[in-house]
Amino acid sequence: MKTTLSVLGYGFLIVVLVGCQKPVDLPSSVKESGRIESGEPYVGQGFALVIPPGWRNITELASGNRKLYLNGDGIGVPAMDETGAPLQVGMMVEMWANTKDSLEKGVESLISNARRNRRLEFVGEAKVDSYRLNDGTSAALLTMEFIKEGSRRSLQMKLLAKDSNSSGWIVSAFVVGGKDSTIPTADSTVVKLLRAHVTSFCFDPAKLATPKSADKGSRIE
Repeated sequence: MKTTLSVLGYGFLIVVLVGCQKPVDLPSSVKESGRIESGEPYVGQGFALVIPPGWRNITELASGNRKLYLNGDGIGVPAMDETGAPLQVGMMVEMWANTKDSLEKGVESLISNARRNRRLEFVGEAKVDSYRLNDGTSAALLTMEFIKEGSRRSLQMKLLAKDSNSSGWIVSAFVVGGKDSTIPTADSTVVKLLRAHVTSFCFDPAKLATPKSADKGSRIE
């Protein structure tokens, strides 16, 4: 059952990842020259996630609810998009303790906040898919596309989930390119591979699995 929700009001999600296993290759079916082709399984405190190898860990941006901030500009992805504009990519993990809001309420808040941001102009409608993570946890994946500040195209993905302690988690990824670029769009190879990394998130490290397709996790149709 695919569910289209509204939006959520947590924030970005970043986590201190400890322990790194050997990088693993993504299957050839989702590879494309100059794009993300492998992942590094990391285990953090209470969660696990497969992240793109070599991405910069910007520790000064990891504080408060934000546990990890990764910058991947030019690392496994093109430095410039097909229009010649700089391509920006990154991932974040955040956690909020004792979250009372449901996933649906969180999604609604995130969409509402985005609509109030005068720097962002929505392209199309926000999309929300229901997912079953590798450890069986229910999650919602919010995808939004924008024109940013009138000159850049931006795509944001936010995976929302709650752990057994009622803490709310958001795993975020973003791609920003030129206004006419097709890379910051839902069906691009870069975005599909980032989706695989985002939806590899789970709370049980023993259930962490290498992304096996451009659409990781179990999307609930």
